[in-house]
Amino acid sequence: MSPQPSDIQLDALREVANIGCGHAVSALARLVGGRTVNLSVPRAVLAGAAEVAVLLGGSDAPVVAAKLGMEGQLRGVLLLVLPREDGSALESLLLRRQDATPEDRASALAEAANIVASACLSAIGTLTGWRLLPTVPELVRGQAAQVVASAMTEAEGDNRMVVLETRFSSVGAPAVSGQVLLVLERESSRALLARLGV
Repeated sequence: MSPQPSDIQLDALREVANIGCGHAVSALARLVGGRTVNLSVPRAVLAGAAEVAVLLGGSDAPVVAAKLGMEGQLRGVLLLVLPREDGSALESLLLRRQDATPEDRASALAEAANIVASACLSAIGTLTGWRLLPTVPELVRGQAAQVVASAMTEAEGDNRMVVLETRFSSVGAPAVSGQVLLVLERESSRALLARLGV
């Protein structure tokens, strides 16, 4: 892959995001009682940390994120990111009660992120013939800029990286919306495109 992915390569990566994130959101829909969860058209962008924070509503936006690494032939980070209020709403939906302890809430969100990430990576694995697994989720609460900087530094320093992003929103009350981001190391992006024959 050249420093700047071609349009054809970005289209191929968008299709990977569409398949992976589609399975992820289906898993999320089952977790919240079979609600309809709508998915936006995925994006594939080459971006640095500051640009990714903009995707999440701006550097100062308060968010809760579950961060998972990847094991297998892909290297990078998967992020399930929600605005702070939506994170609280999702925790309540998952636990189906309001009096849960902070530890219960964190555990429910981490487990949901693990199921969502596993569904996403399994779908990409089926597409590529690779065995891909998520690492143990780590919950991060704070401003979008801090969350993104932490994830991207862990993946590959402050370089611009390939980011596959899609937004989801559930139907019903409380409405829950957020984003799934796959942040791929540059070499992994090249390997993925080679595997897809692009």
